[in-house]
Amino acid sequence: MSPADLLGVARDRGLEGLVAKATRSKYHPARRSPEWIKHPLIQTLEVLVCGWRPGQGNREGRIGALLLGAHDHDGRLVYIGDVGTGFSHAALEDLATRLGPLERKTSPFPAGDVPRDRARNARWVTPKLVGEVVYRQFTPREHRLRHTAWRGWRPDKNPAEVQVPGPS
Repeated sequence: MSPADLLGVARDRGLEGLVAKATRSKYHPARRSPEWIKHPLIQTLEVLVCGWRPGQGNREGRIGALLLGAHDHDGRLVYIGDVGTGFSHAALEDLATRLGPLERKTSPFPAGDVPRDRARNARWVTPKLVGEVVYRQFTPREHRLRHTAWRGWRPDKNPAEVQVPGPS
């Protein structure tokens, strides 16, 4: 089986990727070794921007993270996670400009869908804008994206067609 085939199996099973090692390499407890190589499975996904959390530290007064949604297989808008990396200074300014006119007082998600720590101090927006993120895993039980990074806007995509990852 080729490395590409193995990554395909990892993708099909919802894994983050593979770890490879030389057959004679040893395991070194509590430390990383160059003998064991991680091959993360990086995937892309269109997402709906549904809100944002204020930044802290050097992002104080600006957007810290975007709150993301997608439609489940019944067409219901669901929270799928957030993204707080991958933004340039210009991208943060652009986000603020685009999201400002879409602000709303209430969450676009069903009550209780967003974890409390993520909903705290959130600024909600009407989910009309589609973006793209890279991620390593979509958790099967919680239905959340893991290890996300912002890639940019997808103006060519219809918000109604943004779906959660996985089989239909």
